[in-house]
Amino acid sequence: MKAEPYHIVRNSRIHGRGVFAKRPIRKGTRVIEYTGPIVSEKEAEKIGSEVIEGHGHTMLFQLDNKRVINGNKGGDARYINHGCDPNCETEQDGDHIFILAIKNIKKGEELVYDYHLQVEGKITDEVRKEYVCLCGSPKCRGSQIAADLLEKQAKKDAKKKNKKDAKKKKKLEQKKQDLLKKAEKKKKKDAKKKDKKAGKKKEKNSSKNGKAADPKAAVTGSKKADLKKKKEKSKKKN
Repeated sequence: MKAEPYHIVRNSRIHGRGVFAKRPIRKGTRVIEYTGPIVSEKEAEKIGSEVIEGHGHTMLFQLDNKRVINGNKGGDARYINHGCDPNCETEQDGDHIFILAIKNIKKGEELVYDYHLQVEGKITDEVRKEYVCLCGSPKCRGSQIAADLLEKQAKKDAKKKNKKDAKKKKKLEQKKQDLLKKAEKKKKKDAKKKDKKAGKKKEKNSSKNGKAADPKAAVTGSKKADLKKKKEKSKKKN
């Protein structure tokens, strides 16, 4: 007699269709096998570019560096959604991939495992959006992309940002120094101009005072001398 399956496929709150526990599942149980034809990495790249049921890229499971299971043509395991706080994980046995329960799962609970998706190149906002996670778990990292790749990209972004900020800071500091130098130069120029103006004013006042006093003094001295001579002549006559 064939054993009753542990799962059932129905609509999921996470994404499209999902796989749910049809009955209680004990921790350590191989719930279902991930099946499908094994194709080359090159063929998988072509398949991966197709959008099937809105998430074609999630239906390919890599066996090794050269071969991939095409879950698009496989069984119900392809509908298992990604979860950042999973109750299942994958277990490889040769060319077979099994979905293994890592917790006791209640009847009706959705089965999820961490996809640990591997993406090439820079993980941009656009890429994050393409592989966004909607599991709703308090531990959700917001992406199906492998946590180590996200961490690596975050470090690169932080390094780039720090470098950019340092460059910006240096530029602002240089601008500040240039403004201070300009202000100091202007201050010296204004002070020099002021001193020059004050010197001219002083020279003008000195010149003015000299012209007014000297002729008068000369005239007064001359008159006194003439009077003295007249007095002396008058005495001699007498």
